[in-house]
Amino acid sequence: MEHVARKLNKTPEEVREINLYRKGQVKNGSEKTARKYKRLNCTGKDRYEMAQKTRRESKKIKLYRKGQITPLGYTIPYCNIRRLWKELQQSAEFAKRKVEVESFNKANRWRKRGLALCPGKFNIDPQTQTFTVLVTVYKADGTVAVTHGGIEMGQGINVKVAQVAARTLGIPMEKVTIKQNTTHVSPNGSITGGSITSDLCCKGTMEACEILNRRLAPVKEQMKKAPWPQMIASAALQKVDLSVKHMASNTIAGFYVSYGVALAEAEIDVLTGERLIKRCDILFDCGESINPDVDVGQVEGAFMMGVGLWLHEKQYFDHHTGQELSTGTWTYKPPTTKDIPIDFRVALLKDAPNPLGVLNSKASGEPPATMACSCLFAVKHAIEAARKEIGKDQHFTLDGPATVEHIQLHCLVDHAQMTL
Repeated sequence: MEHVARKLNKTPEEVREINLYRKGQVKNGSEKTARKYKRLNCTGKDRYEMAQKTRRESKKIKLYRKGQITPLGYTIPYCNIRRLWKELQQSAEFAKRKVEVESFNKANRWRKRGLALCPGKFNIDPQTQTFTVLVTVYKADGTVAVTHGGIEMGQGINVKVAQVAARTLGIPMEKVTIKQNTTHVSPNGSITGGSITSDLCCKGTMEACEILNRRLAPVKEQMKKAPWPQMIASAALQKVDLSVKHMASNTIAGFYVSYGVALAEAEIDVLTGERLIKRCDILFDCGESINPDVDVGQVEGAFMMGVGLWLHEKQYFDHHTGQELSTGTWTYKPPTTKDIPIDFRVALLKDAPNPLGVLNSKASGEPPATMACSCLFAVKHAIEAARKEIGKDQHFTLDGPATVEHIQLHCLVDHAQMTL
């Protein structure tokens, strides 16, 4: 898109906006355009001129609509990407900061800044995964123990499962304890991955607790104002089964998409190639978040993993044997605390319930990583500013990871430029 934008004399953001998903798209519009070009026997030059003449028509062709089928064969039932795109530009003051970046670049020869606005899209499809949940209520004090098939690795799955259990049973969260996963209690579970495990384990927990609620309904009717511990003790005396084992499988209505938009501002040292992410603004669609603190943390973490991919983690191999040489941090550089944007602002889209998600929520584990390319493009735009100053304003490709040495080499610094 960067190359297309340069050829059409437009900004990358304009080209990206043209290609954002949108409700109401005419299906297979791009195929109709291809057939049109073929019928007219167009050359590459003809296509370029035709595109210039029919920009308004091509915009309509490229915009997705509700019900549109994506290249992977998925139907888009809900789409908030254009709302995210518009709101982030306003909240992050994109237009104002773009002018400020241009002014900075004119005033500084050896330090340049770049600004990049990028959308992100991640498909969530739970149809092939299953997880078993065991919910047990203890008669002595009414405490609840939950064992689920997911693996807690810092993504907050245990917190969300505890919240869902407490909410469904109508008890304080302090009453709920998450027990360690075991294959004896939760056998045949799927992998913890694809950003869907938290969703499915929460849904399985909710359904198991609903089964418990139905069992407890007669006791609740008898003891309408009784505290939870007393009601559970009475239920145990009445031989109510206080343990439910339930498998969460295909329990979400179906495929949905997580969207987000990121605006990154980077500054580079033209002489050394050192780069700094000065600020990053992210607006992410998490539906009605089960736990905003957890989800914001997931957005930050996933984004930084993407930053590592695009700016840091280059692998080296022996050209003769194929052996990987980047086996330690001397050669393999994952991002550290010093690589986090100096000003890191993350917000969740408001008033955007997801009817296809658990409690109207959306997954937040991996989707934000798709927006980290904004840092790569921000660095690229800074390099473009440096090249423009020496009269070499041609398109170039900056592949990831854009390490310090790659940035410096792409700036095309020459000793002849170093004059007073």
